Amino acid sequence: MNIEQYVKDLNAVHELYPEIYSYAMDHHVPIIDGDALSVLKHLIKLTNARTYLEIGTAIGYSGLHLLSVFEDSRLITIEKQSEMFDIARQNFEKYKMNQRVDAYLDDAKTIDLSIDEKSVDLLFIDASKGNNQHFFDKYSPFVKEDGLIVVDNILLRGLITDDNIENKNKRKLKEKVASFNQNMSSSNYATSFLPIGDGLLVISKS
Repeated sequence: MNIEQYVKDLNAVHELYPEIYSYAMDHHVPIIDGDALSVLKHLIKLTNARTYLEIGTAIGYSGLHLLSVFEDSRLITIEKQSEMFDIARQNFEKYKMNQRVDAYLDDAKTIDLSIDEKSVDLLFIDASKGNNQHFFDKYSPFVKEDGLIVVDNILLRGLITDDNIENKNKRKLKEKVASFNQNMSSSNYATSFLPIGDGLLVISKS
């Protein structure tokens, strides 16, 4: 066993939504890795975050986990794929979370959200990775001054350090994500790049 697997096993927690997790595995739905999810929920507890804005609902897996931390929390989430969106709504209803969710079937790149600036405690970006910079620029104003911004998949399953990518689309994706990572690293924001899961970037708005 290597060090990465050792730490991953230590970070493993009881799965609250095994049916959704199994569906994701069986249908190849990309969801946040368990160890990264554990850290994300820990951050929520540490910061007492209660209002979450999620870019990329998928089937509602991460959204349900976010809502599981505090019973009085609320989730605003955006998904552009109608099939995913419908499954997510069913999952929110199944676990009686739907009253705490404002779900939008729309393109996060263009939607005009009717919420106030500086109104959310946590922004979680987990949608098309090549648009990380756009999503950060568009949605960071909604985060409170003492809030957090978390971006998943900043390592692209190892693609981020591969200098021999032949596929043009993969190479362009790597360049966009690498550019975003570097921009955040050299910005005035307090940032932490964590090599857990597929890589988490934690940004402090303060």
